[in-house]
This record gives sequence, C-alpha cells and structure tokens, in this order.
Amino acid sequence: MTAGKRARRVAVAGFESRPQRAGHRRLVLEPLDGGRRSAAAPPRTSRPRSMAGYLLMPRPKDAVKGLLMPFTFGLAVAAGAEVTAHTAVRALIVWAALELLVYPARYQWNDIRGFVADQHHPAQRDRGRLPGPVERARARVTASLTVALARLALVAALALTLPGLHLTGTLAAVTAAVFGVAIVYEALRAKGTGRTSTIPPPPRPALIALWVVVGAGYVVRGMTGLALAVDLGRHPATAVSAAVALWAFGIAFVTSRWVLESLAFAASEHGRLTWTARAGQAREHLLALVRWLPQRLTAASPADWAPLRGRTSPAAPWNLALLVAGTAAALTGSLLVMPGSAGHALVAAAVGAVTTAAVILLPWRRPVIVAAGAAVQLLVPAVTGQPRPWAALLPWLCVMAAHLSFSSRSLSTMGALPGRLRSLAAVPFAALARVVVGQTTWDVIREDRRGPR
Repeated sequence: MTAGKRARRVAVAGFESRPQRAGHRRLVLEPLDGGRRSAAAPPRTSRPRSMAGYLLMPRPKDAVKGLLMPFTFGLAVAAGAEVTAHTAVRALIVWAALELLVYPARYQWNDIRGFVADQHHPAQRDRGRLPGPVERARARVTASLTVALARLALVAALALTLPGLHLTGTLAAVTAAVFGVAIVYEALRAKGTGRTSTIPPPPRPALIALWVVVGAGYVVRGMTGLALAVDLGRHPATAVSAAVALWAFGIAFVTSRWVLESLAFAASEHGRLTWTARAGQAREHLLALVRWLPQRLTAASPADWAPLRGRTSPAAPWNLALLVAGTAAALTGSLLVMPGSAGHALVAAAVGAVTTAAVILLPWRRPVIVAAGAAVQLLVPAVTGQPRPWAALLPWLCVMAAHLSFSSRSLSTMGALPGRLRSLAAVPFAALARVVVGQTTWDVIREDRRGPR
C-alpha cells in the first residue's frame, strides 16, 4: 500500500478515521460533528485469575448460558409436556454433565488454541482466560488439557455407572454436537483471523461464517432440554422452529457481546475514539463489527460506553439475528401449545416479527414495546381459544428480556450481575464459605482479596 493510500481519510461509523503513521496500525476515529474533546479515562485493572480457579470454572462470565437447557425443558413442561420423575432426573444429570463437564472442556480447548493471542489482549486480566504468562505455556497448556480430558472421561463414567437412566446415547450425542460445532468454529477462526491490522477489517466470508456458526452452540443447549421433555420426532415443525429461534438468538447474543469486547481495543483521547490492534491478536471477528457501532461516543471511557442502548443499524448482525429469533420464538411458542394449528402459529409469527422489528427500530421505547407486544400476544390466543397463552408467550418474551439486558451493558459491566443483585446473591455463599474454611482463614482470604497479588 502506498503512503498516499495509507494517509487517505475515510468515514467509519460516523467517525473520521486517521492512520497515525506508516507501519503502525493505530486508527483514530474523530467525531464528524466537531464535538468537544474529553480526557481519556485511566485503564481499568483487576486481579488475574489463579490457575486453580480457572481449572475449576474456565468461563464464569458465561455461566448464564447454562440456564438455556433448563429453560427449554421447563418451557416444554409449561406447554403441557408430561414429565415423570425419571425424566426429570435424566434432564438434571444431562444438564450437570453439559455445563460442568462438556462445555468447560470445550472452553479449555478454545483457550489453549488462543493462548498466545489472549496473553496480548489489552483486557487480558479481566477476561478470565487460561492464565499466562507465555513463558509458562507448556505447564499451563498441559494442566488445562489434562483437566479437559478428565472432564470428558467423567462424562463417559456417568453413562456407564447409571445404566438405568439410559444416558449413553444422549451424552454421546451432546458431546459430539458440542465438539462438532467447536471444530468448525476453530477452523473458521483460524482462517478468518490473525491476518490484518486494518480496523475495521473487511467482512470476509470466513468472518461472516464465524458469526453464523457461533449460534449453533445455543441450538445444542436449547434443543437438548426440549428433546428431553418432548418427542420432537413427532413434531418436526416445532423442532425446526425452535432450532431456528435458538440459532438466531445465539448469533444476536454473541455478536452483541463481541462488539462490546472490541471496545477493549479502543481508547478515548480528548473526544476521539482511537483503535489499536495487531494482526497477531487475532480479533478480526470482533473488530469487523465496529462498522455498525453508533456514531457518537457518549461516555468518557469506551469501557463505560453502552453503544447498543441506542439505535444501531438494522443491518447489523445482532439486529438481523434478533428479528429472526423473535419471529421464530413466537412461532415456536404457538406450536408448542397447539402443534396442529398452522393458522394460529402464522398469526403468532407475524405479531412476533412486527413487535421485534419495533424493538430494533425504536430503542428508546423498548420496555414499552415489549410490554405492548406481550399483551397482544396474550390477547390473540385468548380470543381464539388457545390453551396456555402464557406458555405460548414465554419464548418470545424471554428473547426480548435477554435483549433488554445485554443491550444495556458496557464492556465494564458485561457478564456481571447488577451490583445490588450480586451482593444479595453473594450473601449465602459467603456465609457457607466462612463456615467451611473457618473465620480466621476467611479473614485472611478477604484481606488478600483487597490487597495486591
């Protein structure tokens, strides 16, 4: 690329981009409206995770995803599925195996493959990935790989030691599905990232495919719960609709999260949004999404900015996926309650599509629109005599509730409960831990937590 081309000024997401100097990929995005500059906020730091803590729970910020399987199982029960004690116990064990063994092993594999890039991530201390440093790669990778394989061995042991629950086929299918998706994901990520320092990188086919594939894991989780309560072979339309809703919801959730994670590569310098990244950090799948960010930075620090709270382009991946998810979720709810009623299902899908589109286009009225959409979707089955209208509403309502939650987050609050709720949730666990370890040890642990490591 010539020096003239490197110096060319281009508009990106309502900002003006200005490469600083040749050979250094530092992209400065200046407000096109000439807004007042503000001082950059100091970078946030936190304590790094210990190796023992990582091996125990590789991705604590992703724990909320573990609610998807019990939710779909409970949804089927609310819609009228007959569940016995035997069925409930099977579901509970499969859930534990999936979230405590299979998925942690999958996360560990992902972190092993991305170990070097993760050590150079600007928010490395906050992300909770496989702890470094790079100089200890052999020991860290060996330990993590050993624990991951032990987790998978425990999955097999569960199936063998509980033959009466007939878990072998289910656990084998779930494990194969999780790692099948993982293999595709890792191949696409290897092909699509680590190749350019341009910000935003061009949305090449490998990156677009990666954005699509990330939703497949949500299908695995959600369809597992549904299949344990409903014979999906007898209801293929419900199965397809639910799979589409889960896949699209996964794309919306992950791309929303990724665009927030991209802000770790941004800084605010007197009102200018500055991006700095190297090809070796392999984050093109995040940084390609910044082209759809809002036009103005409305916080002193990028880490405190909640860009999805306002309106974003309807063409953004998270918005397109949300529209599909909302439509398919409304359709799924109707099919679960009344599997043979195509007319009612189409009406539910139309209402779900319209209300979801309104949520996307009118972000400042999201709570009101969700409440109005829920009322309409309750009224339609009540007027037409459909049973269990609340059960039919739940899939769409939960998709919207999740959207309201993650669209209000910033990089600094992503993956965390609100402060008051987090404090309330910690009370019983803190009391139990104090009893287990003893008051003296507990006091030392709390003191160590406040001090430097």
